[in-house]
Amino acid sequence: MILALVPVEASAIVRYMVQGMTCAEVQNSVDRDGVAILYRQASKSGVPLYDRYVANGSFCQAGQDTIKESVPTADTQNCRVSKCLDGTRFGGNNR
Repeated sequence: MILALVPVEASAIVRYMVQGMTCAEVQNSVDRDGVAILYRQASKSGVPLYDRYVANGSFCQAGQDTIKESVPTADTQNCRVSKCLDGTRFGGNNR
């Protein structure tokens, strides 16, 4: 029997509730950790909304590009952070 060894990320991805953080704190956290799950409570339903954000494109999978997306934080509704997106989505390069 042949065993295939697949590298597994040793540490868990850090999760941050962004509603209590400033934009600078969110950006610094993602830059420091490389990858982070940012989440917040939806205003009407109370359901948590979350997504994976990255410090740069080296944290994306092959065929993905980084795009800037706005997330609401304690001090602004438009805190810009990077996330990975398939490069073929919306017709090509999304940088």
